[in-house]
Amino acid sequence: MRLEEMKRRKKELGYSNEKLSRLSGLPLGTVQKVMSGRTKRPRQNTLESLARALADRQPAAYFYPGEMTGGCARLLKEPAVTYSSDQKVFTIEDIYALPEGVRAELIDGEIFFMASPSRTHQKITGEMHLAVASYIRSHGGACEVYIPPYGVYLNGDDSVFVEPDLTVICDPSRSEEKGCVGAPDWIVEVVSPSSKRMDFLIKLLKYRSAGVREYWIINPDKRIVLVYSRAGEEETVEMYSFEEEIPAGIYPDLRIRLGDVV
Repeated sequence: MRLEEMKRRKKELGYSNEKLSRLSGLPLGTVQKVMSGRTKRPRQNTLESLARALADRQPAAYFYPGEMTGGCARLLKEPAVTYSSDQKVFTIEDIYALPEGVRAELIDGEIFFMASPSRTHQKITGEMHLAVASYIRSHGGACEVYIPPYGVYLNGDDSVFVEPDLTVICDPSRSEEKGCVGAPDWIVEVVSPSSKRMDFLIKLLKYRSAGVREYWIINPDKRIVLVYSRAGEEETVEMYSFEEEIPAGIYPDLRIRLGDVV
């Protein structure tokens, strides 16, 4: 999305710079400089964060599990956005056609650009991969574990394409050269300032409906982990701190303490 298109999109949605700052996770000053044209050559990460914020749809109301106080989730309300009938519906071919180095996910005809991960983000992802891969190898397990770039065709077709921070597949029939076709057994996402709505809402709903057995949302800022798991028709959600040993549901004797990492 070019800068001029972002400005047009911002006007269409009626977003203020303050709201765009909140949705994108960028400082208000950065948003003001980019949208006013004072910054002549914005960083690629900045443009990606703005593009995704302007492409996202705002739900009328939803629970945001990342802001829990006393066991209660805070209910956020946002104005619904009306889209015209000629809005472009993106396909997997648009993902394949992106320039090298630009990462994005496709969900029901919408593209969501992915910002480059921070040092903390990469450290958590790397340590999670090491812990899970070492466990599988030491126990002679058949499951496979992957980190990005590794694509997941969540519905078994081209309608939903995501790149989780950690993907664990225990059904060998779903692991193909192009990626995982169908729902993995375990998915981990590490939250960044610009991915909160994506991880806590959009992906949560998609992963649950697709049949992912376990979904971890790791929030480094809050130092908490939300674990969504399902066994048959039963679904549970647990919240852990980084200082606790977190049990991996698909492996009864695997426990991970993120406080040892960050």
